[in-house]
Amino acid sequence: MTHPVAAYADLDEETLYAELGRHLLGDGLGISPDDGDSASDYGRRWFADRYHRLQQTVCLQPRARALLGTTGSDRIVDAAAIFELLPEAAEDPMKAALLAVLIARVGLGTFCSNVKVPG
Repeated sequence: MTHPVAAYADLDEETLYAELGRHLLGDGLGISPDDGDSASDYGRRWFADRYHRLQQTVCLQPRARALLGTTGSDRIVDAAAIFELLPEAAEDPMKAALLAVLIARVGLGTFCSNVKVPG
């Protein structure tokens, strides 16, 4: 069985945001991005609005902290690990896979660079 992130690993950033936007908006619900916005704009804004929450969710977990500073990192391996840390993985694997790939594209070290670990 193929890991959910594999379907998105080779997509460019704009396509990832468009996929996220379309997924969040759904089909036939009568919901659409604001006038003039594209699905990628909606996905990009949604991700930006939740960036801090995603940092707290991912970066404070010991499994993520263990990946920081490792060398020879593979973005798809990082994305697969990030996927497992997201609560969305069980309820909405497509959303979790898109988020995991986007976070891995930023780079886990960069994504977690300003998160303070308590203690």
